Amino acid sequence: MVSPDPYFKLRPPQPTPEDEICKCEDVKPIKLMQALGYNPLHCIDCNLEVPPESLALSESLVEDIAEWARLYQAIDTLWLDSGAYESWAKDQLSDIDSPVNQRGLDVRKKLERIRPCYYWYESADDFEAATICPSCQRPLTPYRQGIFPQLICESCKIIMAG
Repeated sequence: MVSPDPYFKLRPPQPTPEDEICKCEDVKPIKLMQALGYNPLHCIDCNLEVPPESLALSESLVEDIAEWARLYQAIDTLWLDSGAYESWAKDQLSDIDSPVNQRGLDVRKKLERIRPCYYWYESADDFEAATICPSCQRPLTPYRQGIFPQLICESCKIIMAG
């Protein structure tokens, strides 16, 4: 459907719809993950957004989260564009030691002080689920309480699709 507003891409985003916000009964761990939206905080179980105001984040932590999200989104956009930067962007996103992933892991550590938090990592191999942590090389543990299977490294606090 074409928007009746030809300038919609230049306008601020609409608030997240209510049906895309976590409503889980218990306080669940969160995931720091980019999902093509503005809020990179998601529930580990339902995968929906966790409102940042529900976490009482400091102003400096909000800025750290936003800076990481903008950087990750920029690299992700280059990858999705499938142009000249696709290979470079894929390498950056799939290398756990890349600056963008290291920054995300640092932000995750800060979030961990407020609520248990994992860092969502995308494997370079889209067709085969990982079995070991990309950082410490230890076996990943299945997490089956969510809406889809996930794999966790409790040592590194990394979570992946499983």
